[in-house]
Amino acid sequence: MSPSGDDRPRYDLESIFDIAELPHNTRRLYAAQWRQFAAWCAARGAVALPARPRLLVLYLAALARDGLAAATLKAALHAIAKAHQITGLPSSTEDPIVLHAKRRILRELPSDHRHVTPLTPALMRQILAPMGSELIDARDRALLLVGYAARLRRAELVALDVEDALLVGDAIELRVNDRRVAIASGRDVLLCPARALRAWVDAAALRTGALFLSINRWGRLGGRLPDRSVSEIVQGRARQAGLELKGLSGDSLHVGSADDRRLL
Repeated sequence: MSPSGDDRPRYDLESIFDIAELPHNTRRLYAAQWRQFAAWCAARGAVALPARPRLLVLYLAALARDGLAAATLKAALHAIAKAHQITGLPSSTEDPIVLHAKRRILRELPSDHRHVTPLTPALMRQILAPMGSELIDARDRALLLVGYAARLRRAELVALDVEDALLVGDAIELRVNDRRVAIASGRDVLLCPARALRAWVDAAALRTGALFLSINRWGRLGGRLPDRSVSEIVQGRARQAGLELKGLSGDSLHVGSADDRRLL
């Protein structure tokens, strides 16, 4: 028993998924979702494990307010449920209160991509044009070009590790959720995903671990970029380029015509 009299089992919230028998990328996606939930709870002095039903309702509402897609909300619940399963604790994700709130919140979210403005090659050029040579510029350029060329969802993009990206000349082969995604070389060297990715990896001196890292105001590298930051980057870079587009978000990298992307 702990000195405070609390005899609940203690778990290392950061490493719960290290012991999970799951495919590599699935484990990493769940771990990323779980870390965000655990951090959200810690910031509010709440207990993440086991999570009470009303806490999960508040978390889902917070994700919805942040503009995250229905798929992300569902992935968050799956990760939370899996964390409880791994540790042998009862999960509240199927509690009637949580299920009712989930249905209500999902009804209020766009059910498809009709409300998302897709990025086109022309818009990508406009967004990328003002970027400079700072470390954060290298990261954002690589993130946007790789996410756009591979049509990755936000969670897939930020879950990538350095080891998941094989650079062969001006082409890339990505390992995404245990599938292979090939990205051909760009026709314009300034818009080539492989060149942008190589520049970012070299500038940040990345050797292993998360491919896309957070960067603070002083240009120092942090941990893995959370998926909500992808929307912030897309929207922020668009504003810097003088673009005010309704419906532009991190999902804009994923939607749209696959054929158009070859024009880069």
